[in-house]
Amino acid sequence: MGNVNCGCPSNVDTSADREHQLIADWQENKNQPIAKEQEELVGEVAGIPVEQAMPSAETAGGSSYMMDDKDKSLIEAAKKEWEEESAIRIKTERQEAWRSDLESARTTMREEQTHCNRPANRYGTDAQLPVFERGRHVPFLGLLNQLSGAMAGLDILSVCKQNDYYRDRCFNIIDVIKGQRRGGLLDVFRIELCLAKEEALALGTRPRLVSGGGDGTGSFALYIVFLALKADDERPDEGLQDTGNGFIWTDEEMAASFPAIAQMPLGSANDFANILGWGQKYPGDKKVACGQPIRYAATMLHRWWAAVIDPASKISNFDIWGIMPTKGQESCDFKLAELTGKRGTCPNEKIDGQKVLQLKEAGKPIPFFVCLYFSAGFGAYMTARFQLNRHKTPITNRCEYVRQAMAIIAESTPPQLQLRLNGVEIDCEGKPYFPPRRERGTRGRGYREVGFYNINWQAHAMHGANRAPLPARLCSSREPVMFNDGMVDMFRWKFKSLAKNPGLRVQTDKKRDMLLKYSGKQGQGVFFQWDGEARFAFSPTGDEFHIFIRKVMTIPVVLGPYHDKRLTGNVIDGQPVEFGFFGDSDDEKEKVRRRVLQSVRGELDSELNATREEIGAGSFILAEPG
Repeated sequence: MGNVNCGCPSNVDTSADREHQLIADWQENKNQPIAKEQEELVGEVAGIPVEQAMPSAETAGGSSYMMDDKDKSLIEAAKKEWEEESAIRIKTERQEAWRSDLESARTTMREEQTHCNRPANRYGTDAQLPVFERGRHVPFLGLLNQLSGAMAGLDILSVCKQNDYYRDRCFNIIDVIKGQRRGGLLDVFRIELCLAKEEALALGTRPRLVSGGGDGTGSFALYIVFLALKADDERPDEGLQDTGNGFIWTDEEMAASFPAIAQMPLGSANDFANILGWGQKYPGDKKVACGQPIRYAATMLHRWWAAVIDPASKISNFDIWGIMPTKGQESCDFKLAELTGKRGTCPNEKIDGQKVLQLKEAGKPIPFFVCLYFSAGFGAYMTARFQLNRHKTPITNRCEYVRQAMAIIAESTPPQLQLRLNGVEIDCEGKPYFPPRRERGTRGRGYREVGFYNINWQAHAMHGANRAPLPARLCSSREPVMFNDGMVDMFRWKFKSLAKNPGLRVQTDKKRDMLLKYSGKQGQGVFFQWDGEARFAFSPTGDEFHIFIRKVMTIPVVLGPYHDKRLTGNVIDGQPVEFGFFGDSDDEKEKVRRRVLQSVRGELDSELNATREEIGAGSFILAEPG
């Protein structure tokens, strides 16, 4: 308690003298800096009755004086006030440290990054973006992967740092996910998101979010928004107070102000950006005959951002699907690992004359949101092998996909996989879907891949349309895959399907959900891919497992200047555009909300990702770490 004298002199003072002395001692010391030892002392003394803290007559130098009730009350009041002021001072110092950390994070974010042997910025050194007019243009934030698009993401971030408003609203998505400490870049992103929300409300609209990267970046950006909006009971005074739903925004605020996503094409296929109308290649990625590629690229980048902030750009609802526990269960019954091995045509290790899969512990991202498509089989295995052989440019990445596809066709099936889709069965809406004519004993070995589309574009090649007889497939238009009709468009194909379709327009069947069941021996599993990311699913005990996918939410998206109704159908259907968790009942919606919170809290990592012990228990070849 500072230097407040708790002992008593041997001579007896008057009550008034004692009171004045106690108050004087306390006031003399209350504004002194709080040492760590003093803070610890306060924690130890708080709650101890005054009778135990004050000496008795025997220990007070033999004095016959004993404290009366007034002395005790005075000491209690002084202690309480000192503790309250100490708590306020500590809180103030903590807030000042937080603000200092925020400013440091902002400063680092605005600084131009230097890279050895980095080529000149393809947009030039003085590229200008549209001047953002507050009160007219739609507020936005950006989450860009600087490594995507043959480093086009880095060039675009550099241009943003040279332009007002953009330098404070455009973030490196990798730095944000790394900056989750208190006062880090995630806090800065959260603050800017809340500011954009208020700015947009003043215009009667919602903010926008530019997600820049490959096709997997869309679901990654969605994850970061939820991560930023996650409440933290330990930081209510820093804007993270729970509004009753686990987030810092109420359900009404989420519905009205959840940001509408505009996808910047910085990947290889860029299916998400392409279907929304934002282009198939990054802004300015064209060779022009006039010999001024930098000026052309800068002009196209300017036009791209102008469309993003233009209030006339239309927004639409977009269905998000999710991997959920099967009905009646609280968790999924499968585990995940990643393929590993040497770069090259085939990553598999030869053991006892047979090439086998090598697996490792799976990393980020954890599969939950499915924005674009999902499949099991050939394409998923090809994607898993491609992930080990990524290149720096979109064209070389496409060539790598082709190389891996040809190698898989030529190789024998590893023992950890069944032939083609043997062991896979799929039910939709509670009814058998795959293999077709299952009741007749049909097996999956006749098919290469099964899955669904949520958008009408895959790998910049495949499309889907409603199943129909051959004359209709040849001579009439059919309803395409739509991303906001509340249905997945299921497909199944083999190489003969290319002739039956004919071509790359796959026949699809609209369904409300998908339940994949896998049965195999211990040491076997199946590859699946979602939005261009691949994982190997298995049961450590060799038991049957299930992957259940249903619609989990609706989000708003921004349609770009190249949006094509022939590909998407009429997605502007007059329905109100808003965010919302989805389910057939309030309980089903609540399950989605809890699952989202589990995802941003990191709880799905341990539920889905297999440990080294679980991979070993499944009789798989476990690669050594590093």
